[in-house]
Order: sequence, then C-alpha cells, then structure tokens
Amino acid sequence: MADPDDAFSTLDDFLLSLADGVAHAQTALSRAGAIGPPGRQSLYQLPRVDFELKMNLRVVDDPGLSMRYRPLRPLRANDKHLLFRPLASEEAASTLEIAAVIRGAFVAVPANNGLPGPVVSVAVDGKDPRSPIVRVTARNAAGEPLPGTEVQLNVDREESATLTAGPGGAYEIPPDTAFDRGVVTTDASGVAEAVLKISSKQKEGLLALVIDALDQTEMVVYEVKP
Repeated sequence: MADPDDAFSTLDDFLLSLADGVAHAQTALSRAGAIGPPGRQSLYQLPRVDFELKMNLRVVDDPGLSMRYRPLRPLRANDKHLLFRPLASEEAASTLEIAAVIRGAFVAVPANNGLPGPVVSVAVDGKDPRSPIVRVTARNAAGEPLPGTEVQLNVDREESATLTAGPGGAYEIPPDTAFDRGVVTTDASGVAEAVLKISSKQKEGLLALVIDALDQTEMVVYEVKP
C-alpha cells in the first residue's frame, strides 16, 4: 500500500505544474493560429487563467525541505513546513487534516515588459576587401536607437572551414585574420563598427562572422576573394 504522505507535496510543485499546463496550452493555441488560411490567420492568447485548489494541509518537520528553500529563506526558526494534497471529489472536508481553498490566477505579461523588442541588423562594407567594416545597428521594433549596447564579434573558424571545404575540411585561417576589436559599443545612433583584418596569408574562401548583441546571435558570411 502506498504511503499516504506520498500524496502530499509542496505548494510550488502544484503551481509549477499548473504553469506548465498553461504554457503548453498557449503553445498549442499559437500553433493552431499559425496554420490558418493565408490572410485569415488568427492568434489566440490566454491573458488570464483563474484557478481554485481545494487542498488538505499537513505540517511536517523536514530538514530536507529547509535545505531546498535555503536560498529563498536562509533564516528559519525551525524545520516545519506545510504540505498540500488535493481534496478528492467525494471529500467536502477532512477530519484528519485542515481543509483549505487556494485561489489565484496566472496573468500573461507582455515580453520585454510591453516595450518594443530589440532588433539587431548587420551590414558589411567591403570597399576595402582586405579590411571590410562590419557595421552593427541596434534598434527597437519602433525604430528607436539603442545606444550603449555591447556587441561582441568573432570569426568562427570551424564553421568557416566547414563552409569552404565541407565537413572535416582542411581550410585554415591564419591567427591574424581577426577583428581589430572583439567588443564594441553602439553610439548615440545605435551603431557600432569593427574592422575585419584579413591576413596576407589568407586564402580565398568563406569566413563565418558571429555577432552577439542583446541576447541575439547573428551570423554573416564574408567571401575572401583572390
């Protein structure tokens, strides 16, 4: 016979399970809207999900749970915790534990706190083929510049070899083929620039340039010509 205590769990376990269900439902709704006929696609959102949990409560003395919640509550007077078990449909109340009703709601919060999301664009000025300028522009979806944004630039040597010579290829990139600055910051207009220095020993091929900014990663392929 199963231990009756196995049916009890902490409140965060129940809430996280509910949150997973809400997220799964929202994903399914979004996918259903995306497959509508062209010009008549709909997007469904769950702005709010109310819930009510009828629970039995039990007080336990568990040092393990104290360790679990120590990052959130480092100082505790004791190791006592409340555990919860959903009330069965035939139970109106419990004579052994305390019956309680927990009400709440999951409310949708717009991404980026409702502000226009960031947009990163990359352009390469190849007027000087041995020193092309990589220009990164950071703006939000409303077209406003995002000054002071840190941008990281790198040459992906493994990907460059794959693009040029195929998987397992022997295409080599000299160490001095690199950006003059690996980290730059956007100016007042939201633009940052770095120069890609092409080594004099660099053979013709494709270079994979990786740009990271605002939690976004962009890859640009630059062709080195003879």
